[in-house]
Amino acid sequence: MQMSYSFQKKGNNLAYAQEYNLDASYKDLTEVCRSIKHLPVAKAMSLLEKAARMEVPILYTSHNKKLGHRHELGGKKGRYPVKAAKIVKKVLVNAINNAKVLQLDENTLTVAHAAANKQSVYPRLSPKGRRMRMNYETARVEIVLRGASKKIAEITPAARQAKPKAEAKEEKKNAEPAGEGKAEAKPKAEKPRKDATAKLTKTKKE
Repeated sequence: MQMSYSFQKKGNNLAYAQEYNLDASYKDLTEVCRSIKHLPVAKAMSLLEKAARMEVPILYTSHNKKLGHRHELGGKKGRYPVKAAKIVKKVLVNAINNAKVLQLDENTLTVAHAAANKQSVYPRLSPKGRRMRMNYETARVEIVLRGASKKIAEITPAARQAKPKAEAKEEKKNAEPAGEGKAEAKPKAEKPRKDATAKLTKTKKE
């Protein structure tokens, strides 16, 4: 089952990727997606790799009650969501591969949209002890990349068929000598000059 995207804009220069039914916190996924939004693909990939290795914290702008402050973020609240960073990195790699299929330039790719949401809630009870409600929640992630498109005409089947024909015509032109390409002109009948006709008429009168 493929879910619809919340990104409403459409175009030939967009590449989509999504992952759903994820066993991860949608709150962590939301903050990781917010951190890579509107970044070039190379910077977004390096940020996710560092976050997965716990080298760089992720800024938490919401769901940050009683959260520690990080000096790397200038004293703002943050965390190291390793699992969420790995999931978002996987979706980003899928989006890059889709962009390659669509013949988009990798050097111009940027993260136009990245979001995570809660998907489903399954009612659960604690396995032992007091039977408290412990719901099982799943999440989904979607990423949209924008980039400059290459020449699409070169990969169409009509262009593939027309290309050999054009090459054959060029080969024929190069093989033929310069004089043989044009049809030989027929020699025109010479018209008598006016002076000769005038002399003939004078002699007849005499």
